Formats: sequence, structure tokens, C-alpha cells
Amino acid sequence: MRWEVSEMSKKYDGEQKQLFIVEYYDRMRELGCFTLQDVTEMVGERSAVTYLVNDYQRKGYIDRIHRNLYTVMDTETEEPVLTRYQIGSRLFSDGYVALRSAFEVWGYAPGVRNEVFVATETRFTDFRYNGVFYRRVHPKPKADTVGVGGSLVTSLEQTVVDSLYNFEGEAGLEDVVECIMRLPGLDEDKLLECLERYGNGYLYQKCGYVLEQLQEYVKLPSSFYRECREHCASTVRYMVKGADGLVYHKGWGIYAPYLKD
Repeated sequence: MRWEVSEMSKKYDGEQKQLFIVEYYDRMRELGCFTLQDVTEMVGERSAVTYLVNDYQRKGYIDRIHRNLYTVMDTETEEPVLTRYQIGSRLFSDGYVALRSAFEVWGYAPGVRNEVFVATETRFTDFRYNGVFYRRVHPKPKADTVGVGGSLVTSLEQTVVDSLYNFEGEAGLEDVVECIMRLPGLDEDKLLECLERYGNGYLYQKCGYVLEQLQEYVKLPSSFYRECREHCASTVRYMVKGADGLVYHKGWGIYAPYLKD
């Protein structure tokens, strides 16, 4: 009789343990990404956190992304339950996806690259997780961000302005232009708000020139270009330094390549 009670007790303890495992896993799935502090709040016992996290990692329930950040794994596919962009926007409390990666989230980039640009005040060294490089960029004050597909990303207008501010070389410009050509349209007021936050005369020149060249795609009113010209820098600038075939565009006071055939 005592043997039967002991066996029943072991079976009960095993079932309870399994229930706890499922409970924590489900709560972790709700978070997607989490820290050790999050696990401590779930478990209630700090001493049990390390054991639980190590056990879950060993069983393939979770995986460590970077430092004190973990993601839940899909036990069937053995892949993170979150997308690369969802992970990027959860790396830090103030983080959001920016630049070309934001175009990818919106679905207007010509292809997907193996890197995600994360804007955050927190300094971190670029790192690789699950075949994707996560790269830090400086966040812009009061950047216009929205939630898209479970990720926090810059709005289309903010993405356009940020990308024209940050592109590097002819290849970088060509890539931004190709993304812009895929957009459904842009909001004049939001663009001007983004430009005003930068307060950079050269950026007004670049944005005004590029978007005017792509007017058939962006369909902005003439008032937008007038506003850009009023804030343009007074000096002549080179849009792509060292590039061949640049042409002077008097209306914008800028040497730049033609963007259309």
C-alpha cells in the first residue's frame, strides 16, 4: 500500500512539474522575448531562475539572443517564434527598426538582407544571431514610429528622410530610390515634420531633389518642394562625393546623378 502511495505521489509530482513547464513556456511565448528579470517575476524564486533557463535552453524551448535577452523557440521548426524585425525592436526598451530594414518590414524593399538596423540610445556592438546581423544606428529625436507586423518601425515618411540622410555612395542612393519607387505615396506634412526635426539645410536639398525626380511615384504637391527650397542650404553640395557623371541641378543647388532614364 505504501509503495502504491509513493508511486502515485511521484506520478503526481511529475504531472505538476510538466504543468509548470507548459505554463512558463506559454507565458514566455506571450512575451516573445524576455530577460532574466521577466523569468524571476514568473517563477517568483530567484534561485530557480538559472536552473529553469538552462533547462529550457537544453530542451530547445528558448534560446539566448544577446546578453540578457532570450527568445522563445518553436519546438517544431526549431526557429525563433519572432521574426528578425520583432527581435530587433525588442532588443532594448527604446529600440525600433529603422532605415532599409524598415522598408523591408513595410514590404517595399527589393529583397531582404541579412542585417537589421536597430535605432537605440543604448550602445551595443553589432552582433549576429540566427544568421542575421543586428546593427545599431543613432535614434532621431521624436522619430515617428508605428507598429507594423508586431515590430516597432519608423513610419514611411521617417524612413525616407532617415535613409536619404544616411545613405552611402551611389549604390546606397540607388537602393533608397528603388525602395521609394515602390511606395504607395507619401504624406507631405509628415515629411516636413521629419525634416524639421533634423533642421538640416543639406537634407532639405537632398530630399527635395530626389523626391522631385521621383514625383510620378510619390505624387507630392508643389507646396512640398517650395517648402524644401525655403530651407535649403545656401552652399552648393555634392550628393555623392567622388562619383562620376554628376550634373549640377540649379533648382536645388546640388551636384547629383539623374535618378531616372
